[in-house]
Amino acid sequence: MLSALEEFFPTGTRWTRPEGGMFIWVRPPEHIDSMKLLDEAVAELVAFVPSAPFYANDPQHNTLRLSFVTVPPEKIREGVAKLGKLIKAKL
Repeated sequence: MLSALEEFFPTGTRWTRPEGGMFIWVRPPEHIDSMKLLDEAVAELVAFVPSAPFYANDPQHNTLRLSFVTVPPEKIREGVAKLGKLIKAKL
């Protein structure tokens, strides 16, 4: 997933590099609302978890979580490519 993020996501998008766990936290440019992005992603058969509900205070609406443990690598690459294209379209 990390290599796919580097390949397909636009400059200005940041993400964590986990040493364990199940998710990568992604932060696209600030003007992108991950809840709205989710609707577009689901239409492309891609899903993620918008991260705003995980903040106790001052939610960040442009953040999202991507799971890397339950999806085969080829599907991860395909999904990240689709998601990257959706994000790029909003720039």
